[in-house]
Amino acid sequence: MNAIMERWVQTCRHELLDRTLVWNERHLRHALHRFGLHDNTDRPHQATDQTAPPTRSPTHRSPN
Repeated sequence: MNAIMERWVQTCRHELLDRTLVWNERHLRHALHRFGLHDNTDRPHQATDQTAPPTRSPTHRSPN
């Protein structure tokens, strides 16, 4: 489990925090939340052979 979290933190740092100017804790929490949604729903992963993620179920609602 530690290796999985280390990889997620590294991905978050490279893809989000290296490219984003964070203003305060509230902004950081919002950016991390949005990145988590993107990472888990929209971004292709190596484990799925870089295929497009499956479509969301009709009951899924994004917390905008």
